[in-house]
Amino acid sequence: MSVCALLLSCAIFCATPAFGSLQERRLYEDLMRNYNNLERPVANHSEPVTVHLKVALQQIIDVDEKNQVVYVNAWLDYTWKDYNLVWDQAEYGNITDVRFPAGKIWKPDVLLYNSVDTNFDSTYQTNMIVYSSGLVHWVPPGIFKISCKIDIQWFPFDEQKCFFKFGSWTYDGYKLDLQPATGGFDISEYLPNGEWALPLTTVERNEKFYDCCPEPYPDVHFYLHMRRRTLYYGFNLIMPCILTTLMTLLGFTLPPDAGEKITLQITVLLSICFFLSIVSEMSPPTSEAVPLLGIFFTCCMIVVTASTVFTVYVLNLHYRTPETHEMGPWTRNLLLYWIPWILRMKRPGHNLTYASLPSLFTSKPNRHSESLIRNIKENEHSLSRANSFDADCRLNQYIMTQSVSNGLTSIGSIPSTMISSANGTTTDVSQQATLLILHRIYHELKIVTKRMIEGDKEEQASNNWKFAAMVVDRLCLYVFTIFIIASTIGIFWSAPYLVA
Repeated sequence: MSVCALLLSCAIFCATPAFGSLQERRLYEDLMRNYNNLERPVANHSEPVTVHLKVALQQIIDVDEKNQVVYVNAWLDYTWKDYNLVWDQAEYGNITDVRFPAGKIWKPDVLLYNSVDTNFDSTYQTNMIVYSSGLVHWVPPGIFKISCKIDIQWFPFDEQKCFFKFGSWTYDGYKLDLQPATGGFDISEYLPNGEWALPLTTVERNEKFYDCCPEPYPDVHFYLHMRRRTLYYGFNLIMPCILTTLMTLLGFTLPPDAGEKITLQITVLLSICFFLSIVSEMSPPTSEAVPLLGIFFTCCMIVVTASTVFTVYVLNLHYRTPETHEMGPWTRNLLLYWIPWILRMKRPGHNLTYASLPSLFTSKPNRHSESLIRNIKENEHSLSRANSFDADCRLNQYIMTQSVSNGLTSIGSIPSTMISSANGTTTDVSQQATLLILHRIYHELKIVTKRMIEGDKEEQASNNWKFAAMVVDRLCLYVFTIFIIASTIGIFWSAPYLVA
């Protein structure tokens, strides 16, 4: 008896949920009876089916600038009315909604026009929810790959405007009216991206007439207004490039004898080329615009290249000699007087003032050489007028000292012997010998003085070339410093924003 009661209770328990499922089964059977999923769900075939679409953005996965593709995770939210799927809840156990798999009932053939996915339609075909009022709600999620024209003119301070273009593939606007849903672009569940900020989203509906058909084809654009975050690029590209470029200024402070000026400039140039190659790999191969960061790196490369050229010129000036080069008047006055005065450079033994500056196209005489030549001429004039015996004695004493050093002792002994006789008859002979010795000494002094003057000229010319090289180094240091600072400020000042 107890076994029969247990079986009866199990049968009642199992039959209870079957009653609820029976109502739902009956509802499905009644809804699908004579239902054709190819039929547009309108009572009058001349009226269009109004489909509302909303995009719920979940995440911006990646922006591929090189291939101009944006990867986005989003949910599509479709709603429309199907007059064939209306029922009275009281007749079916107060069932408010049922679910149909995609394709079981009519659904709009809305596609993403600018999709670059291999399957084109990358949505996951989820179930459709149908309510008793006939409202159909369908939310298929998907990973969308959309084509987007990337404007790299202000990279990395750029703003990109990408969009989803949804529209019916076969229905024109008279059969399917696609409208943006209330709320348009839903970003309530959006996960912020580390590279891109999303300050704005907009929705726009358009109607387009194609050449094939006279009917309008509506489409809805969901715009993503993205702004690139610049912190990464500032610390990993811009700041290292600026510091590397500033290192080229150190080359103008190194002395030419160090032998490291060219090595430093070439190393900096290779570093700038490396940064420029990174920007080229990140940018799409387009000739429409040059990225702002690429302009900055190119400017830095031009600066470093020019500094290398001027470094070679400085070394060329430093190692010039009077045997190979002669400094012209314009170069002399410009590099030895005017530019040092402008740059406030101090040269030992030279006091540069504005009053002492020469004309740019006239040579400045060598005061040291003039003094030596003037002394020689004065001595020659005084020696030609020496006709007294006392002057002869003083000259003979000087001749003796010079003759010893020049190997002329034998000649110097002749006038001393003649003078010791103290006779008037030997005076003419003594004067003639003295004049002979003076003539020899004059020629020797002339040769020695000439060599001294030439040595001083060569040394002074060599020092002038070295000082000219130092002036060019200092001038390049100031000019390139100003140019780097001005170009950096000018380039980044033109950017639409600096920090996002």
